[in-house]
Amino acid sequence: MASPEEAPRSIEFLEPSTLLIEWGDDHESLYSYRYLREKCECAGCVDEWSRKPLLDPSTLPANLSIVEVEKTGRYGLNLHFSDGHKTGIYTFRALRRNCPCPECVDQNFSDPDSNEPRSPATSGEGAS
Repeated sequence: MASPEEAPRSIEFLEPSTLLIEWGDDHESLYSYRYLREKCECAGCVDEWSRKPLLDPSTLPANLSIVEVEKTGRYGLNLHFSDGHKTGIYTFRALRRNCPCPECVDQNFSDPDSNEPRSPATSGEGAS
């Protein structure tokens, strides 16, 4: 489960292509749909053994959108994209750690208990 500051207070889809999350500590994060799709780490997008990317971002449509969102327990979101992709789980912890705002990028906001690279999506395996 996400800690209070990692738990979203609200999630909103802003047209044409931005996800807004307001966090429990009043911080706001804006993620472009393309950023989220490119950062997916499911087994279809990243090799499970080598961790090398399998997704070529140049193959994504210019008008990529999120067509559906499902909550994944109390810890994340499963985003369904207009290109048919829907297997990545975006944990709240990883979304917060990878906030692309200048303040968070400068601080390199990360989970001090984790050695994981900054990426907002994981495959469903091992997620907590």
